[in-house]
Amino acid sequence: MEKTPGKKSEFSRGRVASGGLIQLMTYLFCFLAFIATFFASALVSDSPTAMILLSFLAAALVLWFGSHFSGKLFKVKRQKLYVGMQLAFVITILSGLIVYFILQPLVPKAEQYVAKEVPGVDFWELPTGSKIAFRKFPSKTKAQKLPVIILHGGPGAYSVTFKPMLDVFSELTAIGHDVYFYDQVGSGLSERLSDVSEYSLDRHIADLNAIRQKIGTDQMILIGSSWGATLAANYLAEYPNSVGSAIFSSPGPIYRPDWLEISDGSLDEKMNSRQKEQLDAAIEKPRLIVAITLAEINPTAAARFAPDQEMGSFFDMIANDYYLPLAMCDLKKLDARSSGYGFWSSRMTGKTLQNQTSDPKPALTKIDIPVLVLRGPCDYKNEAVARQYAAIFPNSRFEEVKDTGHMAYGEDPQQYLRLLTEFLR
Repeated sequence: MEKTPGKKSEFSRGRVASGGLIQLMTYLFCFLAFIATFFASALVSDSPTAMILLSFLAAALVLWFGSHFSGKLFKVKRQKLYVGMQLAFVITILSGLIVYFILQPLVPKAEQYVAKEVPGVDFWELPTGSKIAFRKFPSKTKAQKLPVIILHGGPGAYSVTFKPMLDVFSELTAIGHDVYFYDQVGSGLSERLSDVSEYSLDRHIADLNAIRQKIGTDQMILIGSSWGATLAANYLAEYPNSVGSAIFSSPGPIYRPDWLEISDGSLDEKMNSRQKEQLDAAIEKPRLIVAITLAEINPTAAARFAPDQEMGSFFDMIANDYYLPLAMCDLKKLDARSSGYGFWSSRMTGKTLQNQTSDPKPALTKIDIPVLVLRGPCDYKNEAVARQYAAIFPNSRFEEVKDTGHMAYGEDPQQYLRLLTEFLR
């Protein structure tokens, strides 16, 4: 039986519709293949360039097969030309999207933070492999007391160039202490690690103990601010005989798993809806999303894709513009804007804190050194965190630094310094 012209036309329209649907599906699967291959290839490669090339190859293969099939349905006479045109079209569009949304740095190269030589800053080459920037302020008296080590917050913050911290704690030289400031590995002026997976709580503890040995003291006084208090507490649990006394200022959690169900306090919780919208708009960048996702698969590849200089500069901006105004009782009291954030040190160290399995608190209950816990009423950290420090150490006292927040040392230096000197004398 012969097909009628109407049936032939209907059959042809069906072929064209099927071909069009297949071609549209091919475009979709082409993009999905690119994304899936990019992240999957991170399981076997640390090179973002290789990952992107493999992703293009996967997308091209999907496009070739789909276009070849749709071309047959369209009855394309010059099949190779048709497939080639489809490849050229999609690869051009895909390349443009990647360059515009993914490869453009979060902060222009010319605006990124670059560490410069700072007068008075020296470096320790530690046996742990860390190269640490530090500043020493020698005692101004003949009476040589235990040296004081300042542990900054973060992880990822800094101290050797942070004037509010330098101005206050260096005053302890007047009562007989050598005072040391240092930027923890991967932040500030200290060297970044080539393998970002090496950033961890254990690495920071090992660095701190190496610093104690480097300055030639059996014991030291630790003053830890925010995450620096977390580091000090965990160091104490491991090296209880190496610390003569400790001051925990606006402390972060001793053991973060204690605070998975109850918040230990975050700056995001202090934001109103407008501030949250502004922050979301600032951080919802495709390149940042890719870097964070990639870090869950292959941290080394993520750090090569988005280097620390770029990521740190971006989060310097985020901290200065969105977080610092909420960290204090009164922003006018203190100009704390600064640069030098170590993003990958923060990210990877924070991950080890979340996954910490060894609880230091039982060991800390047996340590009878003098302990001072300081906290301002405007501090965004949960007061229960600071109270936990005071409850765990048997020879401790808790002091409120009136009318201050998370950076009490800079918000009211005189009040803060008075509490320190009264405790240390």
